[in-house]
Amino acid sequence: MNVSQTFAATHTTPVEGLDFWQAPDVTKQPDGRLAPAVEVQVLERAPSGWARVLRASGGWPVWVDGRRLDELTRRGATTGAELLARITTALETYQRLLDDFGAQRIDFDAFRRQAFRAGLIMRDDSALLLDLPSGTWYRYDGVQLYAQGRAFQPPKTESSSSGPSEG
Repeated sequence: MNVSQTFAATHTTPVEGLDFWQAPDVTKQPDGRLAPAVEVQVLERAPSGWARVLRASGGWPVWVDGRRLDELTRRGATTGAELLARITTALETYQRLLDDFGAQRIDFDAFRRQAFRAGLIMRDDSALLLDLPSGTWYRYDGVQLYAQGRAFQPPKTESSSSGPSEG
């Protein structure tokens, strides 16, 4: 494909961003990193999983782990703002559930079921999961679990102050 042709986004980079290389060779250090949720056009795919992509902002094509790209759907990809809104809603739901549980308006089983649903956000072919005890968001792509970062600092309890918990 001629690089001067019109850009047509086909995928976005994952929420944690994505390393890129000038040539598909993982034995070398990445040449850079694409930011989260960057629109790219897949120009070529290799059987090994590599994908040669072009960025919306221009520049030369680069190689990335094509298995980690999020495909744009017909109705459009989830934007970073939409994903942030879903995560914010999940955190607000958790806070409400914690308040309800603390006030004994719901029992532990109801809290656990509702908290799981609130902390599981499906997005294209991956899921975001909030681990309540650690306050950490994870992304699961069907193959591997990736830590995405802390949503909040969990409160200190007697059991958590003595060291890491098993789980």
